[in-house]
Order: sequence, then structure tokens, then C-alpha cells
Amino acid sequence: MKIGFTIFILFVSVSMLAQTVSPFRHIDQKIAKIPDSLTKSTTKIAQFISDNFKTDEEKIRAIFYFTASKIDYEVENMLTINLHLKSDEIIKKTLESRKGVCINYAQVFNEIAQKVGIKSMIVEGYTKQNGKIDVLSHAWCAAYINQKWFVFDPTWGGGFVMNRKYVKKINEQFYKVNPAKMIASHMPFDYLWQFLNYPVNNDEFYKGTTQIN
Repeated sequence: MKIGFTIFILFVSVSMLAQTVSPFRHIDQKIAKIPDSLTKSTTKIAQFISDNFKTDEEKIRAIFYFTASKIDYEVENMLTINLHLKSDEIIKKTLESRKGVCINYAQVFNEIAQKVGIKSMIVEGYTKQNGKIDVLSHAWCAAYINQKWFVFDPTWGGGFVMNRKYVKKINEQFYKVNPAKMIASHMPFDYLWQFLNYPVNNDEFYKGTTQIN
């Protein structure tokens, strides 16, 4: 009886472990091992991804994981954005320091995606968390995968800020999100970049009535 019970517990434990293993594990592990010598240039990062991954599905995951895991959110500069820096300057600074705010994450993600041949763009807007509209504007990305637009937020996907300190933790909730789902928390300034047939207006976003008919 005890042996049977032990085997049952072992079976359940193994089953639960199998369910928690990320389906992207092999991709994440490979991109995590990218040599540091290649991480200072989006061209070299893109070449590494193209050499190691074949499909757009694999490539976009590698881009998301690299951006979310290799960059730390710069809490001390979250209210200070240099509007005079050009895109290439932002990317260079981000890859050298491994720090940045949302636009840094978005710029890096977007440029690598384009260099591996994936149609991608940066989306700017504002967000809502726990029912409250954030006072800061935000930037995230969209990419065209398998004839459909998906939304990615490598900033929120990389961790979160708690008590003015950054806690790094990959959050799959912001990886390859259906636009109809992402609109609940991310509102683009330009309605066109909601990627919805019937855009949600600001009032609906404020009230949380963003269910797509």
C-alpha cells in the first residue's frame, strides 16, 4: 500500500514538473549562452539568432528572451527620458550598460527583429495596472508572425519594480500577446496600432470595458 502511494506521489510530482517546464526552454537556454563579445551590437546579436534559429517563431522568442533577460530596468531614470538621443545612440548605450527604460527595451527588440527579417515596429502609448492608469507613457513592440500581428512588451516581460527596486523575473504574460488581449492593459496613442478591426476608445480603456465584439 505504501509503495503504491509513493509511486502515485512520484507520478504526480513528475507530471506537475513537466507542466511547469517552459515550451521555450531550449530557445531560452541557447540565447542565454550568447557570447558577451556579440552582445554589444544588434547586428552581431541578429547574426547569432539567424545562425541558431530557423523559424520566425524561434527567432522572435530568442529576441524577446534576450531583451527581457539581458537588460535591467533603470529605476533611477524612469522619470528622465533624453529626447535628443537618436535610435542608434539609445541602442548603443543600452547594450553597453545593460540598463534602460521602456524605450530602450523596445528599440533593442525592434532593431534585432528587423535585422533577422521580421516585420516589427515600436508602439507608444499608456498603460493600466490594477485598474489604475499609469501617469508615465510607455513603449512596447509589435511583430508580424505567420501572417498576423502580435504584441510584445519586453520591459514588463523582464521583471517589475517593487519599492523602487527592480526585480528581474521573466513574465510570459507579455510575450506574443493577441492584440485583443493586450488592449486591456496597453493603449496605443494611435488607434491604428491596436491591430483591431474595431478599435477601443480611451473611455472604454479607462472604464475597463475593452471586450472585443
